[in-house]
Amino acid sequence: MASGRLLVEILSIGDELLIGQTVNTNAAWMGHLLEKEGWRVNRCVVVSDEEAAIVDALKDAESRAELVLITGGLGPTRDDITKHVLCRHFDTELVRYPEIEDRIVSWFERRGRTVLQVNRDQALLPAACRPLENPLGTASGMWFERSNGVTVSMPGVPYEMEYIMEHGVLPAMRDRMQQEGRLPKRAHLSLLTMGTGESQLAATLGDMEEALERSGVKLAYLPSPGSVRIRLTAEGEAVDQLDRSHAAVLERLGEWVVSDEGLPVEEALGQFLVRHGLTLAVAESCTGGALGAALVARPGASAFFLGGVQSYSNAAKEQLLDVPGPLIAEFGAVSEDVARAMAKGARKKFGADFGVSITGIAGPDGGSEDKPVGTVYMACEGPSGAMCVRHQFGRDRTRNLAMSVRSAAQLALKLAIEWDVKSKPASRVADSL
Repeated sequence: MASGRLLVEILSIGDELLIGQTVNTNAAWMGHLLEKEGWRVNRCVVVSDEEAAIVDALKDAESRAELVLITGGLGPTRDDITKHVLCRHFDTELVRYPEIEDRIVSWFERRGRTVLQVNRDQALLPAACRPLENPLGTASGMWFERSNGVTVSMPGVPYEMEYIMEHGVLPAMRDRMQQEGRLPKRAHLSLLTMGTGESQLAATLGDMEEALERSGVKLAYLPSPGSVRIRLTAEGEAVDQLDRSHAAVLERLGEWVVSDEGLPVEEALGQFLVRHGLTLAVAESCTGGALGAALVARPGASAFFLGGVQSYSNAAKEQLLDVPGPLIAEFGAVSEDVARAMAKGARKKFGADFGVSITGIAGPDGGSEDKPVGTVYMACEGPSGAMCVRHQFGRDRTRNLAMSVRSAAQLALKLAIEWDVKSKPASRVADSL
């Protein structure tokens, strides 16, 4: 294992992960971080808080991977057995680290809390390990050297694990690999598509995908409700042609592409609006604020997002967005006419450049023959006009809401791009094509 790309396996410990009480976000976060480093995550395994299960999984992982990352089981309670298991596994014993105990005591005192003996005992660590600092909590990380690699144990609390990874594990492994002349050359580029599915995209890129793979560039299709992200990955010498390959895929997929950086469409919309000094407001019925929440999820949203109205009831549509009551009575709250009126009302209410609306039947109940569950109208009004589309999603409420948010953001981005093209002088448009 002393040459080639670093192979990593992740071992997550905890019954709460197995029974679905806690989602294993740690493994996802680590996988993303390690992939950016150019290191290969070969397996992610979840095991119960039982010694036999932990030992079996640990031996298995160490037989394959140069770096094994363990999270969980380092708390002060009786069910936190990881460091005891590691002592037996590495044939060592627990020793007290006075400097770590002092830090734990200070941690409690600063918060005005009583320090219990079980808290002080968090300073008991295997003698064979190198402690990794954790200023955000009481459980230290533990670094174990072994004949064919490194095993690291970290607390399961996400922000504590993330600190130890970023300030302890990654720098040490980078130094180790640099000394061995093994720093990887690896890069990714992505794009985001909407309006078609994974199979159609794969068929469209069929011949090109084969040519790219021969040149060392691999494609991965990452579908989610309403969109498909395509990731291009290159290693070694193939990295030098990644930009050219990315441009070729963009050209082939044409209007299906909503972000040539692979950004979520909500983020791509926000960046476009900020770049052009434009503002936006939303009016939501069935999504109940989910579009607004998605738009402000990233820093800097105040530069373009002015506000929103959750007009779930007909009365709210009338009173807050000036949607005419007779219009709702004639066409229904879920209709093109009402969606357009909501977008217009949001734009006017907040004085925004663009107003976006969503109204629909998310399900699982409430549909009719003309408007079955999954019927969603979304509209957008801007300086150059308005657009409205009807989508017929399925019966799954969660999926319908997610797809409604992304589709509405896509509609707003499309109208904003069209406005930008129309507002440019003819010469500038020609230059940009």
